[in-house]
Amino acid sequence: MNSLSIKKRGSVIRPIHAVAVTITLALVAPTTRGQSRFDVLEGPNGQRTQGRLAGEARTGFGFAPNPAAAPLALETGSVVQFNGSGPNSLSSPPAFRVSIGESLRLSGALRGISQRAVRLKVCWEAPEVMLPRPGVQAVVQRPGEARVLIDGFETLDTSRWSIAGKPEPVADPHLNEKRSLRLPAGGTSLVHRLAEPLATGRFDLAFLDDGAVVAAHQWFMELTFQGPSGSSLVRVSLGWSEESLAVESPSGPALAVQRLARTPGWHRLSLRFGPAETEVSVDGKELAHGKGPDGPLVAIRLASSTPAPASPPKGLRGHFDDLQLIRFAEPPASLELDVAQDEARLVLGDQLYGDIRNSDSERVNMTVDGEPITLNWSDIAGLYFRRQPAVGALVEGLLARLEWRSALADDLDNIDFAEGAISAVTDQAVTLATPYAGTLSVPRELVRKLVVQGQGSRLVIDPAAHHLGDEFSTTAPVLDPPQPEGGLLERTFELADIPNRPCFLVLDVVQVVGEDNDPRYSQRVRDGELRTYVAFNGKRVDYLNRYIKTRNLAPERVSIPIPPDLVRAGRNTVSLQLTGMATKEKELDDLGVLQMAIEFRSTPNRVQEPPHEPGPP
Repeated sequence: MNSLSIKKRGSVIRPIHAVAVTITLALVAPTTRGQSRFDVLEGPNGQRTQGRLAGEARTGFGFAPNPAAAPLALETGSVVQFNGSGPNSLSSPPAFRVSIGESLRLSGALRGISQRAVRLKVCWEAPEVMLPRPGVQAVVQRPGEARVLIDGFETLDTSRWSIAGKPEPVADPHLNEKRSLRLPAGGTSLVHRLAEPLATGRFDLAFLDDGAVVAAHQWFMELTFQGPSGSSLVRVSLGWSEESLAVESPSGPALAVQRLARTPGWHRLSLRFGPAETEVSVDGKELAHGKGPDGPLVAIRLASSTPAPASPPKGLRGHFDDLQLIRFAEPPASLELDVAQDEARLVLGDQLYGDIRNSDSERVNMTVDGEPITLNWSDIAGLYFRRQPAVGALVEGLLARLEWRSALADDLDNIDFAEGAISAVTDQAVTLATPYAGTLSVPRELVRKLVVQGQGSRLVIDPAAHHLGDEFSTTAPVLDPPQPEGGLLERTFELADIPNRPCFLVLDVVQVVGEDNDPRYSQRVRDGELRTYVAFNGKRVDYLNRYIKTRNLAPERVSIPIPPDLVRAGRNTVSLQLTGMATKEKELDDLGVLQMAIEFRSTPNRVQEPPHEPGPP
């Protein structure tokens, strides 16, 4: 990480409600990050080895220790921890996240939703990622957030912006997508007026500093707030008249300002506002903080200015890219769930059920009670689709779960994951063939860890969560969905051919009564009651309960062997069949099944995998 250079300056008291602090911190433009960090392999026995994940699909993958020694095999249950620096300070938090059960969680920019697919753009992969809609469980915005305005300035939308001067989208330079907004010096401006005032939220904007210092000329970003006594401004000056960034708030709120020295390159400005506080930062470094504005945000202005009668030097201009305005809202405390319908969950807690027809990055079209309606994403927390079985693509090779960071903060809300087969490992990326998202090449700097699941082939036959049983789930941890689906779950799938390897039904389960994990009911399981039987092509082969050795309050993965004579090319059927108590046949165990898959293994039975960290749907 680059260090900050600190220059001492005298105190400056502005004649406005902003106060300058006595130091100036130099912004450091992000640089290309090196590949010198080591990975750490943690074996199933807990032994840790420093080195590097390496190899290729043709010859196999392994772990090269440091100092140099013979490569180590990647045993089932091993975990490779990565030490990449993660997203850089120019990366804005992705606004949307797509969930496909325990198979995939992927964050990015929503491109569109149709009856067949969900299209998502991730910042580290050039083509859009296409996900089959029948497998997608949800498309949600970041918890507690909803996008109000997003503009990458690929075009200049005159219905969105009031324009003065000659701003224009240009291909060079740009930060994201294909263009940025060029803002010439001398009195250019763009103004966006919000359709509804915004009381609390976050404004993000990327800007390119060319390092030019030209007296009296300025370019800036300005937010207008409307209070009881009139409007007030928060202006962030990005250049050109001074060698540092500055913040002004002539009509309030009162802000303490720490000037940041300008440096050439792209930077990201972030401004959080609300009734209690205003915070301004650039590349994660604080620029100003203080009281909140007296009223809601009503307008955004991007502008340059030149005092009359001066004229700007030829070629003086600024560039903007990747603008986001995000609304903050508290998620509702309680919700209803109907897995048989599509749902639009609104920011304020209302829920609309019906059929989601399509969506783009701005609006959602759906039918509610037979009537078509259109919703803006600024009002929507997320879309939840009716759950239906969707068989994924067969993946084969080194099976693994890959986790990576989608935003700067290293918490669960910023961790994406995918399960599949590792197809390539380089100094730049780890590539994974997935059941539903095609092939993903995740930059190594973003990867957090890789959990080895064994060698073989895997076919996900249902990625959705199910609640088997007879009682509504009300006590934490609540099953998904809370309402029970009864005592039978049956799925069919096709096999083109039968690999000459052992076959397993692999389930992610939670809250299963085992033979020894529950003082009230385990004895009944041992006596043959409250069991969940596994049947394959009409024949019972085992029961799930005997594989559970923990309290099973968190999801666990179990593998149940399938006799080879029951597996056939073509159509196959697998079912979970619950049985009740001897005296109360309709009283069933209540348990969660989070996904179902078939695996043909080239390696012996896996040891119990370390539990992963489940995130919100």
